[in-house]
Amino acid sequence: MTKKVYLICPVRNADVTEKKQLDDYVDNLEAKGISVHYPPRDVDQTDDGIGYGISDAHRKAMIECDEIHVFWNGKSIGSHFDLGMAFMLQKFKKIKFVIVNDYESTARRSYGNLLKYISK
Repeated sequence: MTKKVYLICPVRNADVTEKKQLDDYVDNLEAKGISVHYPPRDVDQTDDGIGYGISDAHRKAMIECDEIHVFWNGKSIGSHFDLGMAFMLQKFKKIKFVIVNDYESTARRSYGNLLKYISK
């Protein structure tokens, strides 16, 4: 049975460096025989006017995966939404913080701190 990974990552506003990091990460996992749900590649990003189709496709893929890997960019609004879905599933899915470009631990609550905590 092939392990399935859902990758939370920026799509619309990912810069060239992030896209390269993401592509390399996905290529590395797939070279090991791991199936990766990579949002910019695996979901039609055509806007239906509300975002329901995109969100529904991501929800279904996340439910079907074995692990959730997170490339965190706090500026990615879609990643915030996906993190909420992952948080709901954390009792059933392993969550792994994989690549972080703009994360700093903070004295106050933050999504970065939450990610670090749930991906232990």
